[in-house]
Amino acid sequence: MSETPPILRLRKRHSGNDALARAGMDPAALIASQSLRGAAWGALLAALLLNVLWVGSAMAFDRFFPWFSIVQGFLVGRAVRRYGAGFDWRFPLLAAGIAFLAAVTGSFISALNLTGREFGTGALPLVAEISWHTIRTFLTREFGALGTVYGLFGAALAAFYSRRALSREEASTLRAWREAKGE
Repeated sequence: MSETPPILRLRKRHSGNDALARAGMDPAALIASQSLRGAAWGALLAALLLNVLWVGSAMAFDRFFPWFSIVQGFLVGRAVRRYGAGFDWRFPLLAAGIAFLAAVTGSFISALNLTGREFGTGALPLVAEISWHTIRTFLTREFGALGTVYGLFGAALAAFYSRRALSREEASTLRAWREAKGE
């Protein structure tokens, strides 16, 4: 009499092929596939393009949009994931730092352009007038608590979306390799 397979047992999870799948993977190549330089360039390019979009939309609607920091955080995190393909702690840290920096610079450049429009000049003549007092005043009064909250939420989103999700076989191979190495 032939034995029938159990109905409630999932074939894929309990097939025992995990060791066979891990045998074909190289954990050193998996680690080497990460690119911190690619992640940094992708994040900086995304931040630059999004700052241009932020300033353009602020000038088009003659309004300041502090929530754009959250959009920036999401897209900077996705750029780090796409161009860095990283899965360790450096990639969320890089994404969060660049996203928060992009929130501050985008907010500052938008405020600079809107102020230039208010005074009937462009932003470039105002650049010559920037001092440490101007930056300190902007950070405390204009950016302030609201900009900081939006910037931190954007940084958290960037950190969350920046890591590459490993497949089950990749994670298992990497864990076994680290345990054998003694990490």
